[in-house]
Amino acid sequence: MKNKKKKKQSKKKYGKKLQELNKIAEEHFRLLTPTPQYVYRQGNYLNYAFILNYEELGYTFESILNVCIMALDGYDGYSERRDIKEAHRQFADVLEFAKTLIPHEEFEFLDKSRRLLLGND
Repeated sequence: MKNKKKKKQSKKKYGKKLQELNKIAEEHFRLLTPTPQYVYRQGNYLNYAFILNYEELGYTFESILNVCIMALDGYDGYSERRDIKEAHRQFADVLEFAKTLIPHEEFEFLDKSRRLLLGND
């Protein structure tokens, strides 16, 4: 009889933790949004990669490609071979864009989940 009572209490405790975990997940899983069902490629959209307009999007693509070219060819600021203007600025822009891809909200969720599940404060 005691084992059944213990199991029931354990299930109740597990259910409560699961509810709390779901609540935390709703608060912190914000970076990715699932694609709609009618989209042929299932996956997720990235929510927080903010681009002001098409011009900025084009500039970001160009910067990423230029940084890749410089990484493969080696960076030479005085080279006439490549038409890459303001290379230092493009490096900074690519790194700034990469920073927006870091999922801080999800990391916070993982910390809270770990504390909840392992009982560490």
